Amino acid sequence: MTEKYCACCGQPFLPDPRVKNQTFCSAPACQKERRKKWRQTKMLTDKDYRVNKSDSQRNWLDRNPDYWRNYRSRVNPKPKAASPEFRPEPPISGLYRIRFMPNTDSAKSDAWIAEITPVCQSCPCKVNECKDST
Repeated sequence: MTEKYCACCGQPFLPDPRVKNQTFCSAPACQKERRKKWRQTKMLTDKDYRVNKSDSQRNWLDRNPDYWRNYRSRVNPKPKAASPEFRPEPPISGLYRIRFMPNTDSAKSDAWIAEITPVCQSCPCKVNECKDST
């Protein structure tokens, strides 16, 4: 049996001889992705599948009419008060410098960090004399 490369993770794997045209390895994350793609394709191509899914959801909602109404009280009965150390002070009007930096330690690769620092009132920078280059 020849090795194949997983369509999800790209790692080599030995396909199961009983599974024709296997493209995903057996890793749980890859199998989850395979099932997700199958459901998406099925929703786009199979009208009966869409109708059955819609009917099933409607029947469940008919049997559980108060589910969303009571959701908050079941999941989070009383709102938590903000901790004293997390009480940001209201913004003070004035002149600020904003510097954007790529966020390298976050799961979101397209997120940026904004550093906002006040500019002192007597600083010549506020009249663009020492403008930062971008």
